[in-house]
Order: sequence, then C-alpha cells, then structure tokens
Amino acid sequence: MRYMTAAAILTIALASQATAQTASAPANDVALGSRTEIRELIQAMQATAKASRENVDYARVVPDLLYQILAKLDKIEGKLDKVETTLKAAQGSASRKR
Repeated sequence: MRYMTAAAILTIALASQATAQTASAPANDVALGSRTEIRELIQAMQATAKASRENVDYARVVPDLLYQILAKLDKIEGKLDKVETTLKAAQGSASRKR
C-alpha cells in the first residue's frame, strides 16, 4: 500500500510539472538531463510495481499457510483429546478396582 501511495505521488508530481511548463523548448543540455531523470523515474516506478506484485503474492500465500498450520493444530488437539479420554478411563477403572 505504501508503494502504491508513493507511485501516485510521483505520478501527480510529474503531471503537475508537465502542466506548469509554459516556456519554449528547453536547450539540449537540459533535455538530456530531463531524459535521464525520466529514465530514473521510470526505473523507480518499475521497482515499485515489482515490490507491489511481491507484496500481493505474499499476502496470498500467508493465509494459506496459516490455514494449513491451523488444520494441523486441530488434528493434534483431537489426538490429545483421545489420549486424555483414554487416560481418564484407565484411571476410573483403576479406582473402581480398589
């Protein structure tokens, strides 16, 4: 979510700069500087998109793993209940014999 906010702010900043330019075409030196800046911004946007995709993939995988862990814990709890029941039955029969 943080990455998407940063990408939105970056897009708004670029759009506002584009609308604010009212002067004639810049000199070649300035244009080359702007092109490298734009290239860097595009690379930053691509890195942001990649991180967002990884974040979404992580968000999809984690609940599945948690579900599997909870299922295993439920099975273990069921087995422990059976053991407790067996122990109580053994203790009850042992106390009746006395």
